[in-house]
Amino acid sequence: MARTETDKEDLMVEATALVARAEFRRELNAEHKTTWRIATVGFRKDGSFSVYFEQDPFYQFDVDGLLRRSFKDGLLFRTQSTTLAQLRRDRTDDRTTLARNDLSTDALEDFRRRMRIHLEELQNGFEAGTLAMLRSVSEDNDMQNRTPNFLATVLAHDAAFLAPAIRGRK
Repeated sequence: MARTETDKEDLMVEATALVARAEFRRELNAEHKTTWRIATVGFRKDGSFSVYFEQDPFYQFDVDGLLRRSFKDGLLFRTQSTTLAQLRRDRTDDRTTLARNDLSTDALEDFRRRMRIHLEELQNGFEAGTLAMLRSVSEDNDMQNRTPNFLATVLAHDAAFLAPAIRGRK
């Protein structure tokens, strides 16, 4: 684990695990509930999907569109199947530890609501044709169709939006 985190210089260059990826820009106006301008999206070889809104937040979904991981407001989140574990890195000069706090039902619902706002804004941008694709790395050059199709899958999940628990290290 890295001793310090920094913003990625260029997600399109550094997110090489996303074998198909694209960067989209939107113009902000008063009706937007969030302030992101750049969204970077991508698919892994197995078909799982990640979306980065600027540098924070990001959401990672499994092939079925269920949330696996997230980074939001400087905190890591990981599915526990029925809730999210919030993980905070606590650092000293000689040690880094993860402090874990499982979200309450109300906190989980607030997290889901905020995540949906981001994803719905992105989906609405695709539907309205108001997103400009800046760059793409994809064999089929179909990120403008593939991404909203996967977003529809994600958004079809309501209360049961979490992937099975991620196994911890042994």
